[in-house]
Amino acid sequence: MWRRRKPAAGLVVSEAASVASGPAPHTLPAPGQSKKTVLPPIDPAPSSSAHPTPFQDQDTNALRWYWLATYVAVLANLAPLGTAAISTLRGAGYSALLCGTYALMYLVPAIAVVAAARWLLRVVAAQRALRLRWLPLLLAVLAATLVQVALLADRIVFQMFAFHINGFVWNLLTTSGGVDSLGNDTASAVTYGAFVAAWLLGQTLALLLILLWAAALPRLPVRWLLAAWLLATVGERLWFGVASATADSGIVAAAGQLPLYQPMSFRHLAARAGIAVRRRHDLHARAGAGALNYPLRPLRFAAAARPPNVVWLVAESLRADMLTPEIMPNAWQFGLRATRFTRHYSGGNGTRMGLFSMFYGLYGTYWMSFLQHERPPVLMDRVQALRYELLLQTSARFSYPEFDRTLFAAVPRAALHEEPGDLGWERDRRNVTRALTWVAAQPAGQPFFYFQFFESPHARYFFPEESVIRRPYLNQLNYATMDVKRDIALIRNRYINAVHHLDQQLGRVLDGLQQQGRLADTIVIITGDHGEEFMEKGHWGHNSFFNEEQTQVPMIFYVPARAPAVVTRMTSHLDLPATLLPMLGGRSPAADYSLGMDLFGTGVRGYNVLADWDRVCIVDDDYKFVLSLAPGSNRGDPVTSRADGPVADHDAVLRQHEPLLRRVLAEMTRFRRKTS
Repeated sequence: MWRRRKPAAGLVVSEAASVASGPAPHTLPAPGQSKKTVLPPIDPAPSSSAHPTPFQDQDTNALRWYWLATYVAVLANLAPLGTAAISTLRGAGYSALLCGTYALMYLVPAIAVVAAARWLLRVVAAQRALRLRWLPLLLAVLAATLVQVALLADRIVFQMFAFHINGFVWNLLTTSGGVDSLGNDTASAVTYGAFVAAWLLGQTLALLLILLWAAALPRLPVRWLLAAWLLATVGERLWFGVASATADSGIVAAAGQLPLYQPMSFRHLAARAGIAVRRRHDLHARAGAGALNYPLRPLRFAAAARPPNVVWLVAESLRADMLTPEIMPNAWQFGLRATRFTRHYSGGNGTRMGLFSMFYGLYGTYWMSFLQHERPPVLMDRVQALRYELLLQTSARFSYPEFDRTLFAAVPRAALHEEPGDLGWERDRRNVTRALTWVAAQPAGQPFFYFQFFESPHARYFFPEESVIRRPYLNQLNYATMDVKRDIALIRNRYINAVHHLDQQLGRVLDGLQQQGRLADTIVIITGDHGEEFMEKGHWGHNSFFNEEQTQVPMIFYVPARAPAVVTRMTSHLDLPATLLPMLGGRSPAADYSLGMDLFGTGVRGYNVLADWDRVCIVDDDYKFVLSLAPGSNRGDPVTSRADGPVADHDAVLRQHEPLLRRVLAEMTRFRRKTS
């Protein structure tokens, strides 16, 4: 490597040195002087406006080739998503155009960061720019790897759960207990780490090879490549705009496969151009503004009598069809003594909205406001006012979702018990053991409230050997290496075995209450927070769609001295506060504090409302309507049959149900004060 030393101005060198360094200027020496040459001054260092050194120029071309190679790698990373929705030749063409344009968009931040770093080196550290030339190269490798890993993580999330990394995922990653709720393990973490290391190694080797052959690489025609990309981007925008205007579901679905896709619509322009514009059914709603007005008015209660004990048992991911004599024999037998609701819905397709709806009796659109105000439900206000002894247990965390700031915000911390460590089924067992000891210690005449959240049926569905009732099952469920479509039957068998273990723990609780003579004065509720899908509608798990598998749960409601019954009408978690509060002396109408109704009353629920992080679903006897709360949050068809099938005439169905939709929108703001 050559370096230019800073010479003194007008440095004089000998003729020999002059000859050695190059031809001498055409000047004659004065008489009597030795033959010497005077060289002009040399600039001390190139300024930011000077021409780049050979190394800077060579690095620039090498980086361009590196970004081109990375662009091809990004295309390979996107290919599984880009090809997932292809059903026609037209769809294949659009997907190729879409991936080709968005692959560069994903790389733009990384390219910009490296370009800024190189500029800073030339300006701020010009004297050391050549010695520090490796810094931008290292930054290029790290930035490109970060983009690739982020796209890979998003693809894994989308292929499993049908949504991209969004606010829900960010909340999961940043809230205490969120990552733990995934049920991840060391094997999965090691595999993910190996993926990251492989990407880093691949990006590093690519750059090293390009640098090795940098001198032989031709200059890339960057301007022509950018012009081609810009032309392709405009074409993709126009193609999607027409597809959106004409309701071309294949093209729209293909666009939704890629993360951060920004739709473009020019429906009015298309109509002016003579294109037949179809009605758009991307239904929107607003969660509503204004301070909470909850309850609507002060609640009235009857004089305090001896209130019943309450045992409230909720299981993670417990879908309705698991309540059978084979899978859940203990719960099934107990259900024969209680009221069993066979068409019961959660308040959502995830834990947050499931438990929020069953304690508040409100739609999930109110969640964020109650979290911000840390306002507990009136049901828990009443329980504490009656001086119940409290034991609230979870085999997960009360901080994720943030139930310690919502459902149990006013409960003394000593009454909240989180069971840490090892597997979910082991934590469930320890919690049940503690609960049985605690219940046995409660004095006669002192009401108690015992709540437990069970983790056994949570993915990755762990269980002990004595709980196995279905074989074969997937021996190890590694998120990073499994193939959901290939392995789903074996995964479902794992789930069934885990649910059977849950039932064994429910049996311990029920037997303990029976042996201690507590069932004569204790209300017992057994249910799930939400359901779980096993590819029946194309996806695994929950939190993705409002289909029957993800939203219907068992509901067993035992009230002492009440005759057993089976209820087949539609019911909801929203109905629990309106059912329980009157049993605790409540005399105010349910509409003052809830959007539910008494499960044992004469009213008939004509519709139910489900929610997730950014959508609302209205379910009646025939149809489902999905309303988005945020732009681009809708996934799938916003109008389906109740059984999640396609609907032929959307327009006619929407016109018929417009009064229902307006009613639900009004209910989403009922418990808010109007702002001026």
